[in-house]
Amino acid sequence: MLDIHTLKSFVPFNGLEDEYLQEALNKLQVEEFTKGQMLFKRGRAVASKYYLLDGQVDLINSAFYVSTVLGASPLAQTALNADSPTVCSGVAKSTKVKAFSIDAEVLDRLTAWSQSAASGGFDDFDESDFTTGEFEVQEISDDGSDWMAALLQAPLFSKIPLTQVQELFLRFEDLAVKKGELVVKEGEKGDYFYVLVSGSAKVYNCSESVDLTIHPGQFFGEESLLGSTPRNASVKMLSKGRLKRLNTEDFNALLKAPVVRYVENHRLENLGKPYKLLDVKMPMEYRMQHVPGAINIPLSRLRSSLTELGHTNVYLVPDDAGSRADIAAHLLCQAGFDAMILKAPTQ
Repeated sequence: MLDIHTLKSFVPFNGLEDEYLQEALNKLQVEEFTKGQMLFKRGRAVASKYYLLDGQVDLINSAFYVSTVLGASPLAQTALNADSPTVCSGVAKSTKVKAFSIDAEVLDRLTAWSQSAASGGFDDFDESDFTTGEFEVQEISDDGSDWMAALLQAPLFSKIPLTQVQELFLRFEDLAVKKGELVVKEGEKGDYFYVLVSGSAKVYNCSESVDLTIHPGQFFGEESLLGSTPRNASVKMLSKGRLKRLNTEDFNALLKAPVVRYVENHRLENLGKPYKLLDVKMPMEYRMQHVPGAINIPLSRLRSSLTELGHTNVYLVPDDAGSRADIAAHLLCQAGFDAMILKAPTQ
């Protein structure tokens, strides 16, 4: 029977925390194939990723070149169908082939959740300059006009077109909160982006790696909306206060769409400034497949590596990282870098 230990021998499962591996076990399906049976066909968009557990599978491309994959071999560590649409057909060649499949979108989400949660370290926390996956601190006065002005000075908000600024504030919902009220709960699905207007709140998580107080002007909750990931910390009010919040739909329209930009490979010459390719997949994934010339900084380490990045380049994050690319590009823009997502050429 497939278990967590066995699952860790496959990429990208080897980089997931146990709780996400358990969730993956609940979502995947183990299948058996007989000799000559096709797992997937070349040129098709396949919703699931297939991994070989036991037996032999031949991968046959359009030139009828055959690549043989044996269970427990290095080639079997990664998905048999890495691309979609598929570039090869997968055919069972041994008497019995055992494989497991998992929905590609589910796997993408689990990987993003796990790496996002793993990046929430606060060992070098400085309240005057704080950036994490869930919370971006900016000092803002409790006065209404100063609050608006200061918020728009943050790197994230400076990228929003002025034509959308008024719409943004019109859509903010004002929320009065009581002392002790739980605003955000760790592990729950994100549904709002928040700005603390008055009062103070405590941020903490179950692993006790997060324990800090936030004050007026700090905003939080964007990462779970970007990657459709669970909250990686809880926020409880230490006093009564006020919040501004934006629902997922408005956040995507007014804060994600204007900030996260996309570029195709054939348009790179039009950027007008030098660029660097930044791959945010896990090291094993990167070694197996990456865009030539890309440097590897896993999403889980990106926040702690921001001080090593220069501001003279545009950072291009290849979209083969899925949800992690969205989170990384937004994080870079949030920190004041010029970043875009590099779209893979359509096949």
